[in-house]
Amino acid sequence: MKIFNLVGILALAGCVAPQPATVDFAAMVESRYVEPFRAADLERWLQVFADDAVALHNRRPADEGKDAIRAFGTLVFDTFQAARFDVEVQGVRLQGDTATTWGTYASHLKFRATGEDAPWGPERGKFLFVWQRAEDGVWKIVFDMGNAIE
Repeated sequence: MKIFNLVGILALAGCVAPQPATVDFAAMVESRYVEPFRAADLERWLQVFADDAVALHNRRPADEGKDAIRAFGTLVFDTFQAARFDVEVQGVRLQGDTATTWGTYASHLKFRATGEDAPWGPERGKFLFVWQRAEDGVWKIVFDMGNAIE
């Protein structure tokens, strides 16, 4: 009986239950993702991504790896200015060194050259970020997915 209890305890110890978020992910999304995006600060924006991150954005194939995300960011920041880019984190799940954040966004991009609206106009959508805590303790986005709902 004691062996069975010990095996059961060890088996349960290997399972990591979701934990309350001890990191302010909403503030981290704002300072490390939203603010650099609004400012078209490519290098600062890229710091939030892991080297092997995957970005899944509207109207384009997956951007796999930081170099592909850099190319996407360069295209966006050179072509558009963010008249509006607001994000609201609505949920966080933390499990060990992995976290998931999700919520909604509102954006309005305008062509830098003319000031005209992007062809899709203002949009609202939802997003999902999967974060991984690196060995140095810094949280990095490994998956970035957003899609428009209108």
